[in-house]
Order: sequence, then structure tokens, then C-alpha cells
Amino acid sequence: MNVLKLTNGREISYLNEVEIRIGIDERNGEERYKKELENMGTSDITVHKYEGGFKIWECTIDLCDFIEEKCSMFSGKSVLELGCGAALPSILTAIHGAQEVFAQDFNASVIEFFTLPNFEENSHGAVVQGEAMGWEDVPNKLNGKTFDFILSSETIYNEDDYQALHDAVAATIKDDGVAYFAAKFFYFGVGGSVPAFCQFVNERGILVASETKVIEASVPRRIIEIKKKP
Repeated sequence: MNVLKLTNGREISYLNEVEIRIGIDERNGEERYKKELENMGTSDITVHKYEGGFKIWECTIDLCDFIEEKCSMFSGKSVLELGCGAALPSILTAIHGAQEVFAQDFNASVIEFFTLPNFEENSHGAVVQGEAMGWEDVPNKLNGKTFDFILSSETIYNEDDYQALHDAVAATIKDDGVAYFAAKFFYFGVGGSVPAFCQFVNERGILVASETKVIEASVPRRIIEIKKKP
């Protein structure tokens, strides 16, 4: 078992590589998710095949620290995490009293062998659901369900996905809800960036996106706040 220790000392547990592999072997995952798992061994991300869900990314930790700073907001609330991977941010909201959590990831293998087991390793009282789908499928598959909070980290690196990601948020955020996205300011060599994403969102006229926290580092990072346009 691995443990993420946040800035204030809080710890969140998540499965290590050996435990993930045991789960895959015991439940015939290698055969059932052959295309997903073969890409995991060759690259952190293979676009629209394996999206890095078994890896803990820097901005995931930033988002967890941010949630910890605002922990009282989540009690009794509903939370959606887009591109969840390990789901550490939404697990943390569950620890802080979120009533309902829905975790979405592109890869079904990630949901089965990493996301849902991680929820089981941490004490909380939330009702948890995890499902694999693309962001373009979120509006239809969630069928009008909306959430108080939407969370996402390291998901804006590919500008080709901005429309689907925007539409997923627009369809699932409550009128008074808020989304928090954690991201690197620029994704060098890929094309995505915080300014490009915020501009894209704001130009659609449905949501309002703005930077709410700066994380100074060799590669600067940000927390983006997104709300419905008044």
C-alpha cells in the first residue's frame, strides 16, 4: 500500500503496483483489458487508448492540498471527478463528508483495479460509483445528473479534447456548483495550457473559467475555478 502525505500531514492510501498487478491477475484483467494494459507498459499516456490512469501526477497532489484547505465545503455534497485515475481528490472529499462521489475515467481497467479499490482503502461514508467512458459520453450516460463539485487534474494537456471536456462540465455542474481543475500552466510539446483552456471555456459563453491558485514550481501549475455563467 502506498500513502500520499499532504502538506498538512493528512494521509491518503492507494494501491501500489504489486497490489494492482495482483488484482489484474486474479480477475483475468490481462485478457479482458488487453488493449488498455498493453499500452500502460510502454507509455504514461497513449492518447485515447491509455490515459495515464495508473500514475499519480503532480497536479493531483496540488488538487488534494487545495481540497484540504477548503475541506468544510464538501460535507453532504455530491462530487464528480473527471479523468479520475487513482481518484485521490474525490476520495479526500469523501473523507471530508461528501455524500456521493462519481468517479469517471477513460479506462475500465483503471476503474476496476485502481479507482474503486482505493476508495475501499480509506475510511469514509460516501456512496461511490465508478464508470469508464469518454468525456463525450458523460452528458448522455449521466442522463441529467448534476453535482455540487466537479474535480479534475492533469486533463487539459490535449486541446483536441477541450470541447468534450467543456461539454461534460456544462452538462453535470449544478447552477450553483463549482469545478476545480488542477493543471500545469503549459504542457510543453503537447499544446495544452491553462490560458488556452480558460479562453476556450469562456468563449463558449456557458461557463466562466479563471485561475484561483498559483503553485510556483520549475513548471508552474494552477488551480482553475469553473462556474456557470450568471
